[in-house]
Parts: sequence; C-alpha cells; structure tokens
Amino acid sequence: MCVVLLLAPIQYADASGDTVRTHTLVLILRGEVAAAGDYYLLATGASQLPKWFTALQRAFDTASRAPNACQSTANAIAEGFRQLGQNPQVIRISSTAGDMLSWRGRQLVSDNNFHVAVRNDGRIFDAFTGAVGMTWAEYQAAMTYLGTLQYTVHP
Repeated sequence: MCVVLLLAPIQYADASGDTVRTHTLVLILRGEVAAAGDYYLLATGASQLPKWFTALQRAFDTASRAPNACQSTANAIAEGFRQLGQNPQVIRISSTAGDMLSWRGRQLVSDNNFHVAVRNDGRIFDAFTGAVGMTWAEYQAAMTYLGTLQYTVHP
C-alpha cells in the first residue's frame, strides 16, 4: 500500500505572524540575499525594493570592504535587521595592542584600531562576513590583530 501525503509549504512566522519578514530574513541569513529580494518583491507585490533593503544588499557586497566604509555598512545592516523584526547591536571592534586589523591577514580592515560591525542573535555581521555572519569565535579567528580582540556595544 502506498500513501501519498500532500504537505502544505512550511510557514515561516514570527510572533506577529509576519511570514514575509521572517522568510525574507531566513533567506538572507542563508546567504541568499538576491533570492530574498526576489521573494520580498513577489510576496509584497512591490515594484521595487525599499531603500533599507537595497542598502542591506550593498552592505554585503565586496565593494563595502573599503577603508572607512565600516560605519555606514554596519548602520545599513543594523537597519535592515530592524526592518525584519530583529534587535541588532552596532558594535565597535578593537584590539588591546596595535592599530592594525586585517581580514585573514590579507585585507586591511583598519589602520587605526577601529572597526564597526553588527551583532545580531549571537552572530557578527559586516562586509567581510557576508549575510551568513560568524560567531564571535569564528570572527576572532578570521581577524588578524595584536593582543586580544574585543568589542563594545554602541548605544
């Protein structure tokens, strides 16, 4: 005997029942930023993405890895997460010794011991991590620095 089950699609719902926001967030956190944009347009019927969404997309582009771009990048990521129902924190990253911070020892992040990123739901996000983000331990391993890497929350 063969039984066929027809299952309804998985519903991604947050406490408010907003499945569009939640499903969009899930796609972004999987690193599927372009697909999240397509889904958002289809699900909302909008003809174009809102400015906060396009700013979030640009924040994860490699072009956002430019010197002095970290603050605007972090602000765009934080605002995007807020629009998707999250409570992100903008954080200042520095080391206890030396001024240089670099990504995997290959790309300069800061020459003045100042970098800004976003902490959301236990993960760190910036232009270097991409939309998937990293745990703090993974981030520390990817960043080259002297002393101890630390962060403080911006108010």
